[in-house]
Amino acid sequence: MAKKNINASIVIYAKLPCGWRRGSLITSRNGRTKTDAMMYSGVEYPTPNPTFQIRTYEGSKAKYTTIGSDFEAAQATLAKLQATRQLEAAHETLGIITPKAEDAPKTLAALVAEYIEKKKSPSLNLSETSIRHYEDTLPAFVKIAGREFPNQVTEDDVIRYLDSLQEQGYSPKTRTMRYTALRGFLRQCGVQVDKIIDPSTHKRLAVKIATNTAPFDQADLERLYAVCDEYHRIVFQFLLATGLRYREANHLTWSNVDFTRNVIVVPREQKVNRKYRSRQTGKTVTAAVEFQSKSRRGREVPIFASLRPLLLRWRERHPDRAFVFGTPRSDMPDNHWLGYGKKAWRKAGLNCTMCDGCAEHEECEGFYLHKLRHSYAHRCLDGGIPIHKVSRWMGHHSIEVTAIYLSGGSMAADRDPFEVTA
Repeated sequence: MAKKNINASIVIYAKLPCGWRRGSLITSRNGRTKTDAMMYSGVEYPTPNPTFQIRTYEGSKAKYTTIGSDFEAAQATLAKLQATRQLEAAHETLGIITPKAEDAPKTLAALVAEYIEKKKSPSLNLSETSIRHYEDTLPAFVKIAGREFPNQVTEDDVIRYLDSLQEQGYSPKTRTMRYTALRGFLRQCGVQVDKIIDPSTHKRLAVKIATNTAPFDQADLERLYAVCDEYHRIVFQFLLATGLRYREANHLTWSNVDFTRNVIVVPREQKVNRKYRSRQTGKTVTAAVEFQSKSRRGREVPIFASLRPLLLRWRERHPDRAFVFGTPRSDMPDNHWLGYGKKAWRKAGLNCTMCDGCAEHEECEGFYLHKLRHSYAHRCLDGGIPIHKVSRWMGHHSIEVTAIYLSGGSMAADRDPFEVTA
């Protein structure tokens, strides 16, 4: 009889620059295990958000069981598994026959870990944002619900979870999106969601919040530009004149700007390798900056005549930059536009003084970067540009989405809708 392989170990499953990989744990000189790094192909890689798995063997074939992000839980599971397998091996050696127990039902936490791992599969081609959406939603629900198995989940558990999101300040849109993700997961677990959640409750929890697509007033924008430094003024003018989403704009490289054809190419996905000096260590660091478009499709956006000279001048002044609006120090994507814009909006005397943002932080809810995209759509459509073109430029999946920006009269079709900002 072949000897049973009782070896088992903890491995880390994480996304490296080369994709999702499994690596071994690293033990420091003091004997402690590093939980934020792993060894892969002889190289140590940082893993800020690791997923721990138990590796066992069936014959020579490795089998992986996902535990989650809790290292102590992985250690406890490994200890139990090793003790069980050693006992089974001893029984086999002694010829003791034990009845095979039925497989125990999987816990809610284990099903969440498996569900998220499945979402990370390269075959599904989900964006990092989509995966993070599940990672933010499901483990938090398990913690708040306090249930061990899916069939124990109740309507009250779902409502308590959504109440906690509201208490933390999440927007109605975010709460609705997380509710939708949670329902999908529970269905996958075999829970009859339509029975445990009353139809009237579902109607309230799943309500789609009407999107405020009102554009900026030009006079307000002029006041905003007047208090901005040159860099941020050009950034805000660029967002208004292209309708690009925030991440599309702050990851835009000069290679994406085609002055010959007068278009900006928004790539489906892009990877840019950059070297910069680390503030922490002072050493030169190599980093891969990856980008994926929201729609998972590339598109082209026209460079209007009012925008072209601004971009050409900016290019002449920054000939060695990779990113169009990279940070001054390291030429990396700038993640602080919103914060600067909020302060500039207040400095320009544009705070409404009535919203929650003004009351709590003096950061008015009337300014947000996506509102520049709303303004772009309104100006294009009001300027007489056909809706199918605007829809394509904005990367919408259908004209129906673009139609929410229709607001009435239009100007001449051949007029540059942004010439007032030149």
